[in-house]
Amino acid sequence: MCFNVMKFRILSILTLFVFCFAACNCCVSSDALTVAKRLKILEKEIPLPYNDALLTVVDRYASKPLPAWFEGYETFVEAELLKRSMPLELKCLPIAMSQLNPGFCSGDRCGIWAMPTLVGMRYGLTIDEFHDERFDMKSSTCATLDYLSDLHGQYSDWWQCILAYTNSPNSLQRALVYSGDSLAVWDFYEQELMTNVVVIRDFIACVYAYSEENRPMEKPSVDFDEINLKQPITVTRKAVEPAKTQKNDTSTKTTTQPTTSKLGPQKYTVKKGDTLSQIAAKHHVTVAKLKKWNNLKSDRIREGQKLIVKP
Repeated sequence: MCFNVMKFRILSILTLFVFCFAACNCCVSSDALTVAKRLKILEKEIPLPYNDALLTVVDRYASKPLPAWFEGYETFVEAELLKRSMPLELKCLPIAMSQLNPGFCSGDRCGIWAMPTLVGMRYGLTIDEFHDERFDMKSSTCATLDYLSDLHGQYSDWWQCILAYTNSPNSLQRALVYSGDSLAVWDFYEQELMTNVVVIRDFIACVYAYSEENRPMEKPSVDFDEINLKQPITVTRKAVEPAKTQKNDTSTKTTTQPTTSKLGPQKYTVKKGDTLSQIAAKHHVTVAKLKKWNNLKSDRIREGQKLIVKP
């Protein structure tokens, strides 16, 4: 009798243990499945393949607020990407590279895009004893996008462009020669074929975390134009005050802004061949804002549809 009771208890404990173990596994696989499915939806020109390494960083990025000035910067960088017919996802690269720190400096790489010295000089940035335009967010963005565009002309593969930029073209070439041209993007990460392979994980995690309309943002304190003007982080080694004319320009902007808000919502009628990205660039807003203002669940629009382009 006692033996049967003990046997029953042991079986009950084992059953409970198996159930808990299965439930835990179910939760983990469910999280992985959610991330993988969402990445498939977000994937456009740049492949966003899933890997378990993403689970360690996705939540960290999703809980980290973007600086308030990022909205203004996002509008600027999206317009520059569209000018060059480049994927909008690349706006997440500086988050992965420098955590959006305009004063970032590590080794030979500086600025929000962590640009190498020789690349900056080659693409027309002033880098000398007194000035370093890699710290100017607008100038460095344009130079970096020009370089990435040229790299794409060479490799015809956006991931190889990203790896060539974040490491070097020579590093990429050595990795391809060592392991063959048929490498998948996560092969670079898992085989540690280059110095900075973490950018693969971080870039995909950033695209995932910051694509949501309810992404975390800091409370507004300063806008992008003001931050860019205040940056003699554009001038690093010997800080120089911004010119007075620039200060006057800033004040003019602030005085003219209220007049636009009195106009009320502005609408745009979709024409044949229009895309949401083109409309956003034309009206100097982000795609995310257009979708939010018009309750759009996807990028699909139709001819004749009326969109709010300014709230």
